[in-house]
Amino acid sequence: MAALFAVTAVNAFMPLWFSGRGLGPDAIGQILGLASLFRVMAGPGWGTFADRVGMRRPVMTAAACATTCLSLAYLPLDGFVPILIVAALLGVAASALGPLSDSLALALAREGKMEYGPVRAAGSVSYMVVTAAAGQVLAFAGAAVVPWLQAFGYGLAAVFTRFLPEARVPPSGPRFLGGWALFRLTPFRVVVACTALIQGSHAAYYGFAALYWRSLGYGDDTIGLLFAEGIIAEVALFLRGRRLVARLGFTGLTACAALAAVVRWTGTAFAPPLAVLAVLQLLHAATFAMQHLSAMMILSRFVPPERATTAQALHSALGQGVPNGLMMLLTGFLYARYEGFAFLAMAVFAGFSLFLLPLLRRIERDD
Repeated sequence: MAALFAVTAVNAFMPLWFSGRGLGPDAIGQILGLASLFRVMAGPGWGTFADRVGMRRPVMTAAACATTCLSLAYLPLDGFVPILIVAALLGVAASALGPLSDSLALALAREGKMEYGPVRAAGSVSYMVVTAAAGQVLAFAGAAVVPWLQAFGYGLAAVFTRFLPEARVPPSGPRFLGGWALFRLTPFRVVVACTALIQGSHAAYYGFAALYWRSLGYGDDTIGLLFAEGIIAEVALFLRGRRLVARLGFTGLTACAALAAVVRWTGTAFAPPLAVLAVLQLLHAATFAMQHLSAMMILSRFVPPERATTAQALHSALGQGVPNGLMMLLTGFLYARYEGFAFLAMAVFAGFSLFLLPLLRRIERDD
């Protein structure tokens, strides 16, 4: 978890490396969006394969080795097409790692071998530390080091996957389009839709926040601290929010995430002063972490264990990959023309999830 989230932290600075290679906002949005879409197409395949063999570790090891090599492949590249090809291939390989690690953590938690929250918090702590450190490194060495940092993080993940335990999950039998049968489950359909709207609204944040804040006059070190601040709030929720999570349930968690996203992205759009921006960053605990925990609660409660990895992969692909890819394309177009006001589109997108709350409430009441 720590290694994977270290890479996620570094990825937030990839637009700066793309910009240094002469790519504009439109091109950056297209690269990030298409890479996300390739992740979507590959993710369910990784999950189905892991469920079929009943093991996650060898699949994760192969994927981590591939991502390490592809990160290094960025180094000699110039031009839109070569960078797009490597980004797409990297998206395919990386699409295995997040869903499989979450699936394994939830499976081990069900077996009583660990608690999900603290382990997931280790990833968030790593994200926070690396984000702050990467900002300082970039302020000193420039954006040219970003692919090196990315390759180092994936390399650590490749090493650590060798020592992962395996959960006791029987291999699933072959089923034609078996993963898509999960959409017969109403809770699965609703949670994918909620995640798509709320997590998808983070596209402008992940793709263009660094560029936007730099245009407002903030240095890379300050940008790194802003990213890290949001993760501090996220970690606090994962580590200390157990009672709050139990009290809210998955419906309350999604409601808080949706409302916080509307407030956060609306405020960000209007170039607030640093003090206000710092307060808005604290809402990351709601916009990301609360919806993530809501989704994990629903998947662990309503999805059969033998289909858990496939469910995680589909949820990641359709709940995060597709909306992030499409919204990244839209955000690149909007940011090139309206800069920070692109965040208003994210607020509207997240707001649509409020219409799904009655369905979630009914599911929770009938469970």
